[in-house]
Amino acid sequence: MGIPVGKLSLYCAAGGIAPHRVLPVVIDVGTDNEELLESEFYLGVQEKRLRGPEYFQLVDEFMQAVRHRWPNVLVQFEDFSSDKAQLLLNHYR
Repeated sequence: MGIPVGKLSLYCAAGGIAPHRVLPVVIDVGTDNEELLESEFYLGVQEKRLRGPEYFQLVDEFMQAVRHRWPNVLVQFEDFSSDKAQLLLNHYR
């Protein structure tokens, strides 16, 4: 959560966005790092990384829920892998 919180802090401090109007979100879709999967200290989802249609379905479910709750929401996508980023941007733009 460090990066999303830091970015939102910057938007509030430098961009004048009211802090009560931002919400950092991380969508954890697992990892393929075997060391992390076996670590009792890993805080992420300890499952193999979600891929394919299930991955896109999860992102779509999130986007639908957010848009339903806040119809005029602005969602900033960040740190998506290059094989998914353009597809997601084109779909939700």
